[in-house]
Amino acid sequence: MSYFKSQIFFGRLLLSFGVLAANSSVYWVGYYISALYEEINFQEFSGDTIWFLTACFILVALVLMIFGWILNCKSNFVINTIVVIATCCAIPHVIFSLVFLLGFLVLPLDILAGYLVFWYLKGGAKYKPEVKPALRMEN
Repeated sequence: MSYFKSQIFFGRLLLSFGVLAANSSVYWVGYYISALYEEINFQEFSGDTIWFLTACFILVALVLMIFGWILNCKSNFVINTIVVIATCCAIPHVIFSLVFLLGFLVLPLDILAGYLVFWYLKGGAKYKPEVKPALRMEN
């Protein structure tokens, strides 16, 4: 419980909210442009639909990774698998955004996401068990 009162917890919380707030304008502009682009028809499964669905998956995985990092969760095989799949899905999006010079606007988020991938694949939080004193029974 002392972790939630520590400087590490509040530092991670402020860093992640700061990065998300700084990049939220880019995502709202992207949402507005995609709302104006009415040719995406979800009845057809096209390349645009796949691009949109992978972007949604990446954002959900990123937000979950940020929450796990803030709460100092330990990773396991399932979490590592989701992180690797989200990273593989994110590579084309990052390359595409850097080619069109939009990637520099979300560079802090890309750096945080890269660090989170490293952190999760390293094992996440390293829990050190608390050593409790042995109980002595007196007769």
